[in-house]
Amino acid sequence: MVVLIRRWVAGLALPFAIAHPLHTSVTELTVAEGGQSVAVAIRVFADDFAAEVSAGDSAAAVYVRERLVLTDRRGHPVALRWEGRESGGDALVLRLSALAPGGLAGGRAQNTILCNRFDDQVNVVRVISGARVATLLFTRGSGPQALP
Repeated sequence: MVVLIRRWVAGLALPFAIAHPLHTSVTELTVAEGGQSVAVAIRVFADDFAAEVSAGDSAAAVYVRERLVLTDRRGHPVALRWEGRESGGDALVLRLSALAPGGLAGGRAQNTILCNRFDDQVNVVRVISGARVATLLFTRGSGPQALP
């Protein structure tokens, strides 16, 4: 939907340039059957991310690990492993994975990706576990939220 809005706005004849009408990211945490591991996919606007993070996977991995923080129900950090990135038009998908032996249910998440860059940044985190889907919203200043 964000891409559709962006294309609509980009098609208007405006007297000034608009980089993005919305500053947003969408993160999907897909918990594997049995809850022992999680796949992470973060969709961001490529130009926003490139302006914040220098080129290279190691810099991107450090940036994401500092801003997407997951803890298990005991409060232990869940270590995110960098899996790579994919480009597609104006979007960039950052992929990570993690082992979560105790599962994520009852843990906490915090997502501050690009919040330091844009006052209006909104980060959506969708948690997908089997047939259950929950959505968390993070903005600048948001604290950690409970994972379902």
